[in-house]
Amino acid sequence: MPSLMSQIKTGLRVAKRGTRSFRKMLSGPTVKGTAWLLAWVIWAYMSLVWRTSRIESYGIGRAVNAMSRHRNILMTLWHEDVVLAPWAYREYKPTTLASISDIGEVIAAALKRQGYTVFRGGSSKGKSRQTAVLKDMVQHVKDRQDVLLAIAVDGSSGPVRVLKPGIIPLSNSTGAPIFAIHVISSRSIKARTWDRTRIPLPFGRIVVVMEGPLRCDDNKLGGKVFRRLRDQAQLMLEDAANRAEHCLKHGELPPPNPALDMDPSYGEEDRRTGRSLFLPHETLPNPRLIDDAPPTNNP
Repeated sequence: MPSLMSQIKTGLRVAKRGTRSFRKMLSGPTVKGTAWLLAWVIWAYMSLVWRTSRIESYGIGRAVNAMSRHRNILMTLWHEDVVLAPWAYREYKPTTLASISDIGEVIAAALKRQGYTVFRGGSSKGKSRQTAVLKDMVQHVKDRQDVLLAIAVDGSSGPVRVLKPGIIPLSNSTGAPIFAIHVISSRSIKARTWDRTRIPLPFGRIVVVMEGPLRCDDNKLGGKVFRRLRDQAQLMLEDAANRAEHCLKHGELPPPNPALDMDPSYGEEDRRTGRSLFLPHETLPNPRLIDDAPPTNNP
């Protein structure tokens, strides 16, 4: 009878072969077909999750007001939220960035299926490719109205929950104010990835928290100003995550961190329920996503 250690080694070899087979499936000429198929699977699964979950959201009204005032906004999130958060605000039909890798092909296909405009770029092709893509994204925002540009700001490889400062000049270049979003489900599993991506499960409770805006368009980005804006953007993301997690656990949303520079002219941080983040009187970029039962505005 084989020893326990030999059984473990055999299991590891089988797992490695399975991983290699999956990576091979996501490479070469089959990648586009695989990406198309997985995009539909992700769409169907997330539709199930969203329709079977109780959803409450906070701060959406401030984002709607910012969109109407500035025509464009920048939505920041942690990389761990790349499954649930993009689905939550898909009504905005956002613009985002996906890597040019084979896995990026799957991500791009899934996001396009959800109504996104996806630019492709990444560190694998060097800094020049990144610079060109960012210039294209900036021009895209400047040329259009009602663009929500969504970016996972701790990058494609971490460190986890540490903001990369490029979001500040991006906001300054486009004139789009920065918001932070955190979406959390009471039923989820964590993937064994560098960012511990959370995969939501059906029949849970989902809390969406948006915070902002942080204005960068009227500032010269040098020295103390840049550091202050970077620290505010980091704090805003941390605060959105902490408040969402507290609300999920204790049933009430604590007030924003007083260290955040929250402009009161964008309205109160309202509470909403329902599968659509928008209220009936607000303009939806994609009317097909309106929930059958309109959300209610709760005190």
